[in-house]
Amino acid sequence: MHFCRMNYILFSVASCIMLACTAVKTPAVKSAKNYQIAFYNVENLFDTINAPEKRDGEYTPEGSKEWDTEKYLQKLDRIAQVIASIDSAESLAAIGLAEIENRLVLEDLSKHKSIAHLGLQILHKESPDFRGIDVALLYNPQILKEIESNFIEIDINDSGKTTRDILKARLVDNSNDTILIYVNHWPSRWGGKEASNRKRIAAATALKMDLDKEELDCKILIMGDLNDYPTNESVISVLGADSVMGGRLYNATFPIHADTTQGTHAYKGHWGVLDHAILSNNLMVDIDSVYVHRKQYMLYKTRNGDWFPSRTHGGKKYFAGYSDHLPIVVNFK
Repeated sequence: MHFCRMNYILFSVASCIMLACTAVKTPAVKSAKNYQIAFYNVENLFDTINAPEKRDGEYTPEGSKEWDTEKYLQKLDRIAQVIASIDSAESLAAIGLAEIENRLVLEDLSKHKSIAHLGLQILHKESPDFRGIDVALLYNPQILKEIESNFIEIDINDSGKTTRDILKARLVDNSNDTILIYVNHWPSRWGGKEASNRKRIAAATALKMDLDKEELDCKILIMGDLNDYPTNESVISVLGADSVMGGRLYNATFPIHADTTQGTHAYKGHWGVLDHAILSNNLMVDIDSVYVHRKQYMLYKTRNGDWFPSRTHGGKKYFAGYSDHLPIVVNFK
């Protein structure tokens, strides 16, 4: 049986037996679909330890950013505060993360006093990224259970430079419904949009090849910082994530992209959507909304009076902010 084809017969029979065997009313259980799944590029969550096999020297006390324990703990405070605010309705099922260094920072984050009560479980693997950053998924075991997970490698053919793997996780919720989640962080635009385009095409191609192996009735959520906008070639043409419902994939961030007053990232004084939530068409019936999680404390005011994401660093300058990205949240009915 394919994981994404759910058999409800045993579940229904068991439910009927339970109802028939008791006449006592029990407190209502919160709907299993009343939850949220988010993605957040946390902007370089590094520990302070210099790992010889990684290019993390600047994120050490002796490095150019003078990254010490005080700054690291403050960064954890910031990210945990954001995660807790997403979970303000006690409904955070999972959050995909980008730009985290290793499992240690994930363990420190998940144990933070602001979110420790969630008991978040970690899905992570050291990726071959030349900068030493990875993607990960933290999930709430009270809402989601892991069936399986693995990682998709991306060959960008760039003179020894490597990029982040794509995390692929199959999970089941409390209503016995399975969802396949992909967490992405595609190659950046460093060196120029056109010159780097082929790298994001390579990432989109790797993801599309894996998607094509899945059953058409599989419920899919693709999240991540794709370093491209919804209208760019890698997203709309190669991956096939369109603004029109009816195909296999719908890019639910298109409406946000169309609104120039909001976004997940700001560049040269303009909002843009680099962080995506892409849904399989059959998942749409479960979705209430897709939105950018934006709190005033996550922003700073520019000289022009605009409010943009308050980042941790600008070059070597330390701003003590949160991240240069805002989270994208998928709200399930």
